[in-house]
Amino acid sequence: MTSSETEQSRTDKTTVPEGDINDVFEDIFLTEERIIDEHFHQGLEDGRQELSVQEAQEYGFKKGSEIGREVGFYLTIVTAIASQPEVTTNEKAQTLVKELLTVLEAYPRENDPAIDLLHDLQRIRNTFRRLCALLKVPYKYASTNDLSF
Repeated sequence: MTSSETEQSRTDKTTVPEGDINDVFEDIFLTEERIIDEHFHQGLEDGRQELSVQEAQEYGFKKGSEIGREVGFYLTIVTAIASQPEVTTNEKAQTLVKELLTVLEAYPRENDPAIDLLHDLQRIRNTFRRLCALLKVPYKYASTNDLSF
């Protein structure tokens, strides 16, 4: 770069934009306050989103625990019923027990968005009701909303 080009680039960089010089100084003076205000509002929004994520996680954990408890109930009862003499002599009951055990064992243990957990759970409930009606057993899952760990 020649000395005239250097001089020209200096004058381009130090040129004051059109307008009042007081506006420029006020903008410089308020820059810190403006940046703090922008980041405060951004942090506030991020915090609100974080809270909703935490609430969603807690809700999902609670619902997952309730579904797990219900599936565990059905698995325990069906496993106990499978060894009863009434079931071993009844072909329809054996078919329902095998179907239930297959569906219960295949029920996902991890969250997979591609699988409709509630649809599968409803299928388990319906098959369990049919089995109980066929065997005339009074087992019924009574859901409670009080979870404690």
